[in-house]
Amino acid sequence: MKRTVTTLVWTLLAVLVLPLATAVAQEGAETLHLDSIDVDGHPEVSVSVSVPAHPDGPRPDSAFTVTEDGEERDLEVRTAASADLHVLLLIDTTGSMTGAPLAGAKIAATTFVERLPDDAGIAVLNYDTEATVLTTFDASRDEHLAAIDGLEAGGFTAMYDSVGTAVEVFPEADEDTHRVIVLLTDGEDNASENTVEDAIEALLAHDVTLHSVEYLTDFTDEAAIREMANATGGTVSEADDADALTAVYEELAAALINRYTLRYTSEATGPTELTVTVDHDGFVASGSRTVTLPSLPVLPEEPDQDAGAVPPVVTEPPTIPPSEGSALGRAMLIVGAVLWFVALALVLFVLLAPQQARAQLSAARDRLGFGRRSLSGLADRATLIAERGLERRGQRGGLNAALERAGIDLRPGEFVVLVASAAIAAFAVGLVLSGFLAGIVLALAAVIVVRLAVTLLTDRRQRRFADQLGEILQLMAGSLRAGYSLMQAVDAVAREADSPASDEFSRLVVETRLGRDMSDAMRAMADRVQCEDFDWVIQAIEIHREVGGDLAEVLDTVAETIRERNQIRRQVQALSAEGRLSAYVLLALPFGVGFFIYLTNPSYLAELTQGGLLGWGLIGIGMVLMTIGVIWMRKLVKLVF
Repeated sequence: MKRTVTTLVWTLLAVLVLPLATAVAQEGAETLHLDSIDVDGHPEVSVSVSVPAHPDGPRPDSAFTVTEDGEERDLEVRTAASADLHVLLLIDTTGSMTGAPLAGAKIAATTFVERLPDDAGIAVLNYDTEATVLTTFDASRDEHLAAIDGLEAGGFTAMYDSVGTAVEVFPEADEDTHRVIVLLTDGEDNASENTVEDAIEALLAHDVTLHSVEYLTDFTDEAAIREMANATGGTVSEADDADALTAVYEELAAALINRYTLRYTSEATGPTELTVTVDHDGFVASGSRTVTLPSLPVLPEEPDQDAGAVPPVVTEPPTIPPSEGSALGRAMLIVGAVLWFVALALVLFVLLAPQQARAQLSAARDRLGFGRRSLSGLADRATLIAERGLERRGQRGGLNAALERAGIDLRPGEFVVLVASAAIAAFAVGLVLSGFLAGIVLALAAVIVVRLAVTLLTDRRQRRFADQLGEILQLMAGSLRAGYSLMQAVDAVAREADSPASDEFSRLVVETRLGRDMSDAMRAMADRVQCEDFDWVIQAIEIHREVGGDLAEVLDTVAETIRERNQIRRQVQALSAEGRLSAYVLLALPFGVGFFIYLTNPSYLAELTQGGLLGWGLIGIGMVLMTIGVIWMRKLVKLVF
């Protein structure tokens, strides 16, 4: 059994490591945020990016790379001056911010103001039912801090109106000035006369970038906040306490200070994927955005003086081949995917394959010399810890009985190690692909899948035993008529029947030979196979042991009854097959259609997931109705007799 667990640990370690190795193929360790892209002077394009500060000062020009659809462009790099930065703090002071939320907001805003350079422009506004300009860009640093310290909470939320008021506070400036609003909010707008579209229009008209900080509550309107930030090229951050809020504001201040303007001459037109990469002193980051570039200007040809004027020739824009990516990255992705599916296949093989095949796999592993010492010792220690934990909780016996009913040849501790390894591997995959929450979801899904697999194996094994029981009784009756004893008839079944009957009767023979009473051994066997027909057989054998009689004839009668019951059961299954298939289709249809819509038009379903309490409420109602439908259809198609 150690070999089986060692094989499983090897396999699951591969499942755990391979997604991480695959992620190495992705370019860039961090995501670079492109603050703004100016294409008004096309083919001259200007890109503003924020890069984390370096201890030795500004990053060199050689650290930056700009590509259009994979084609690198020559560029000019300029460090943005802090005097060109105008930041307006727009702070939510509605009634829901009373107490700890407003106190945390004051600390975070104070830290933000202190982190900005002295020559950076700052203004402070608060809003509730209406916006109030506390300080303008002409105020001193102390006036800003005093205004923040004096904030008080109360009123409703007029966020969209406040954004419209805030953009009017910015002074006139040249094109190099970077205007930013840092919006703190904890609830949805419930008092504005304007709409979110009006707020976005005002932001774009004044060339203002909005960075939003969500102080998470049940009423936070994430969809509207994200819409405003995305429309202006800003970011959306989340915080649920004062420390997290301060950290978010510190990161925003650092990003705003360390800005660079990249200018280059474009050679593309139409929809173009613009990618900016920073690679300097161990820091690697990359950001991309698809922009629509106007057509290149067409220069008319010189007219032929003899033939008269010649109309200008319109040339087609150059065709830029799509980026083919890194050959090493593609190779790693392909290898990782292949090894991933091989690892999953090995896990399923170890769980579902017959014992003889698993023994051959373990023998092959030992011949190759894989994991004989250190990994085997690790598996043994993990199994021992799991066994002790189950013993302390009194769960070892129940888990062992469940594994026996499913025909899984593992000890409880080994099974726990297997499930834990699968959950860790699933968490790693989710963490690499989508983040921490996805990792938790996949880990829980792995545990649920294992539980369902055990249930399915148990049901399949019990059905197979029930189907074999008629032939088993006929074999036992024939052996008794030939002069064999009951124990010899049982041994004949153990040698000649197929699995799982052979496995169960072999165990019955071994337990009886070791001194266990035959009646107790048979009742333990009946508890494992959970077969009502076999209970009749046990009762017949016990009655025969007490009063005597022709046991072969009794077994023939029981076998005939079981065969007739099985025939009726199969007939009922055939007649109800159409109804069961219809139930499966109806249950799978909503999820299949939803998945197809998610792939083809994700924004359509975003109305539910980003629609606040109403959207999630509709999803919950749908799940409740689906559950009722499952129970209803199950009652319709499942006949009990």
